[in-house]
Formats: sequence, C-alpha cells, structure tokens
Amino acid sequence: MTQDPGCPPSTRTSDRTRPDHTRGPDHTRGPDHSRGPDGTRGTAPSGPHALLGVALIVCCLVTACGGSGRSDPATSDPEPLPSPTSATQEISEKNLGYTWPLTVDHGTAECRGDNEAVFTAPDGTTYALNDQARDAGYRSIEPLRAAGDDGDPISLGSLLTKTLKLCKAAG
Repeated sequence: MTQDPGCPPSTRTSDRTRPDHTRGPDHTRGPDHSRGPDGTRGTAPSGPHALLGVALIVCCLVTACGGSGRSDPATSDPEPLPSPTSATQEISEKNLGYTWPLTVDHGTAECRGDNEAVFTAPDGTTYALNDQARDAGYRSIEPLRAAGDDGDPISLGSLLTKTLKLCKAAG
C-alpha cells in the first residue's frame, strides 16, 4: 500500500492497522476536520457555548500567570463564602486560605460595569483584577500581590473566580 506524502509521519499507517483511517472528501487521509458543521472552512463556533469556551480559556490563562500558594497560610481551613446576592462581597484570607493572593488580609470584591472585576483594599483603594477593569482605568493589583513559596506572585485565579461570580449575581 502506498503512503500519502501529505500525511504526517505519525499517521502514515496502513488501513489494515487503522481501520478508522479512511480517505476524506478531499482525497487526503482521514476525515476533513477543517470544515464546520455547515461544510464551510475556517469558521469559528458561535453562540453562548463558544463564548463560554473562550471565557474558560482566558480564565485558565490568567490563573496560569501566577506562582503557587503559600504552604503555611494564616488560614489552613478556609471558610466558604456565602452565595453572592449582589455585585459586592466582603472577602478575606479566611475564605481562600493558601490561595489568598494578596498582602492585605481582607477587602471587598466587586463586579462593576461590563464585567470589571475589582478589589477594594482596607485603605479604600480599588484595584483591577482583570483586563476589563484595567481598561476602565482601575490601578494594577500588582503592588498588593503576595509571593508564594516559589517566590513568584500567587495566582489571582481564585479571587478572580469568586469576583466574576458576583457579575452573574448582579446580572
């Protein structure tokens, strides 16, 4: 059996060893995964599920941009936050334990405007937790970021996730 030169080496196997590997509509090996459900090429999924997927990817990227937490937090047994009922909620290290990302031990998480996630420190200064808040002119949270055991800033992921739930509650 001849091999298709356009097929990557990792998939150059005979049809006998890979019975599910058949020629696609454009005469290359395998199904044509580059076409959308309507048969068009290069279209991105749309609708609420696509938006949710993009939001999850962004959230994962944001949480990946920080170091690990502290192995000896002041709170080792976090207290769960009550379900949000408005766009504002008091939050503290007691709620997030080793994932608390800030040098202050408490403050107010809030969703403002168009999904602008902000944190107000005990001194009254409000900081941006996401790009929407930074774009709206809130100052960077970086001066309040705590370092984890590895020396890198602790991820804002857990605080940001709790704050974005406030956006849904305010909805």
